[in-house]
Amino acid sequence: MQNYGQEALAANERESENLSTAKPRIKTFSKAYWREAARLFKNVRILAFAALICALRVAVKMFSVPVAPGLYLSFDCYVNAVGALVYGPLVALGVGAVSDTIGALLFPKGPYFFPFIVVEMASGFIFALFIWRKKLTATRLLTAKFTVNFVCNIILTSLIQKWYYALFEAEKVYYIINGARIVKNLVLFPLEATLICLLVNALLPGLKALRYADKDQQGIPLTKKEIVCCVLLAVFSVALILFYIFFLKDFVAAHNFKLF
Repeated sequence: MQNYGQEALAANERESENLSTAKPRIKTFSKAYWREAARLFKNVRILAFAALICALRVAVKMFSVPVAPGLYLSFDCYVNAVGALVYGPLVALGVGAVSDTIGALLFPKGPYFFPFIVVEMASGFIFALFIWRKKLTATRLLTAKFTVNFVCNIILTSLIQKWYYALFEAEKVYYIINGARIVKNLVLFPLEATLICLLVNALLPGLKALRYADKDQQGIPLTKKEIVCCVLLAVFSVALILFYIFFLKDFVAAHNFKLF
């Protein structure tokens, strides 16, 4: 029994070593990409890391930082991005499903509506499509975060929320196209994207050392173009939030358009 356990451990170490030496860039729509993503379900170390991300995603949802009146910075997207970088799109779907279910059981926020699980699953899946086994750039991470905000926070959440009201609270009207909600997501997006760039770059060396990321995986290169992009994004984030506080918040409240 002891020899069997040692052999299993050695096999898992070899699997981890293979993952750490694999080339990071694989075409997203190739069979090799999805085979590699599915293979991670057999890696115990990756599943253990996924379990840690699940726990963190549940924990961080209890906290948020007020940035401006009506604007709150949550931490889920940062944990989500780091996890997606390690375990790819298919494991990300499972992590989203498990973390949403556990969070709803341990820390319920009103009635639980099962379809919201799709939002949690989709956010990790989208992040992974952009950054798992891909060359990391500020532009790529920015695009990934914008896509998550638009698809998950604005479209999917709104559709499911409207569905929920139609089934259980018919007297309430929920508008999918809501100016205030769209503006809030867009205002926070540059700040969140900037912080994700900084976090991924800071944690990548440690992930590589622990063989959770490929040895060939490079962080955001500190070229003049990337540095300028990050600095401009940070400055734009601050300017946009100040613009929201002193002008846009009141304007949107007075002229909030609601459709559908």
